[in-house]
Amino acid sequence: MNFKSAFNILFVFALFNCSPSGGSGKTIDFEKEITMKYAKGLAMYKTTDGTVVTISNPQTNEVLDHFLVTEKENSKLSTIKVIKSKFNSILAYSSTYISFLDALGEADKVTGVSYSQGIRNPLIKERLEAKQTIDVGSDQSPDKELILSLKPDLAMIYPANGNHDWFKSFDVPTITNVEYLEIHPLAQAEWIKLYGVLFNKLEKSQAIFDSLEMNYNGEKCYKDTEKPVVLCGELYDDVWTLPGGRSFTSKLIEDAGGEYFYTSDTSSGSKKLDFEYILAKDSAINYWLLLTYNQQSVTYSYLKENKPRYSYLSVFKSKNIGICNTATSPYFEEGILEPHILLREIKWLIHNEQPKDSLKYFKGLE
Repeated sequence: MNFKSAFNILFVFALFNCSPSGGSGKTIDFEKEITMKYAKGLAMYKTTDGTVVTISNPQTNEVLDHFLVTEKENSKLSTIKVIKSKFNSILAYSSTYISFLDALGEADKVTGVSYSQGIRNPLIKERLEAKQTIDVGSDQSPDKELILSLKPDLAMIYPANGNHDWFKSFDVPTITNVEYLEIHPLAQAEWIKLYGVLFNKLEKSQAIFDSLEMNYNGEKCYKDTEKPVVLCGELYDDVWTLPGGRSFTSKLIEDAGGEYFYTSDTSSGSKKLDFEYILAKDSAINYWLLLTYNQQSVTYSYLKENKPRYSYLSVFKSKNIGICNTATSPYFEEGILEPHILLREIKWLIHNEQPKDSLKYFKGLE
C-alpha cells in the first residue's frame, strides 16, 4: 500500500469515527479499499454504509470532490456529501461520461447533454432524435431551467471555476470528473470503476478494465531497435502547440516504441514553442502525429496550401505523418475505453508497419 492510500484510509477512518449530529454514536465500519492500479485521481473505499469516493487532481493531489455512494435512505455518515445510487435521470457534460455509462449498459439514463453535435454514441443520438435526451446548451452557460425540468438525479461535471455552483441551490447532486487529467492511458480507462460503484456494477467494471489492461499491454512495443522520434502538435497563429513531455500522448508514443520529440519537458499540459525551435530539431524528427480538428478533409495538399510553413519540415516532405481529425474521429469519446487500439495504430504508423486492420482513429496522410 502506498503512502497516499494509507493516508486516505486514515482520513476515512477519522470520518467514520465521528458520530453524526444527533445520531446514536454508532460508527461506520471500513471494509476494504477498491484497488486503483493506474488512476491517481480516484480513491474509493467500501464501508458498511456504502462506498466513500475521493476525487483529486491527479497531478497536484488537490481534493476536488468527496462523497458517499449509498442505497440507504438515511446514512450514518453526515460529514460528507451523499449520492443516492439509484438514477433515472443523468446530466452528462462530456461525451466521455457517455462512453463509461454505455460500457455498463446505463447510457439510457442520460437525459441531458451539452454540445450534442459532437456526440457519436448511437443510443444517445437516437434518444436526442426522440427528445428523450435533451441538449441543454453550452456547459459554460447552460439552460438552467431546461436542466431543472429534466429533474436530474445526478450531474456529471468537471471543474469550471465556479460555473457549476448553482446546482447546489437546487439540490442537484454533482460529481466532479477529472479522468482527462490522468497521464497514463490505462489510468483514464480505470475511471470506469467509479461508474461501477455508482450503478452497483463494480465487478463488471473491473472485468472491463482487466480486459483493457491485458489488451493494452499486449500491444506494447518491446523492440530493441532504435526508437523513432515522434513530433506532435500543430501551428496555431504561427506558434507550435504540442503536449507536454509527461502527457497522455507522450505515454502512448513511449509504449508504442517511440521517443516523444519533447520528452525532455516535465509538464503534462500543452506547450507553445516557436516554429524556429521545431525547425532547428528537424533532422532528428522521424514521424509526426497530427491530432487536429477540421471540418474539411485534411490532406497533404490542404495542409500545404493552408499551412505552407509545414513544407519546411522533412517529415512533411516525406509524408511521414499520421493524422487524427477529431471532427470525424471518435477519439475523445470512444478512445478513453480503447487505449489499446490507439496504441496499436500509433505503433503501426511510427514503425511504418502494414496495418493488419483498418484504422479507426489515425490514418496516414494522403
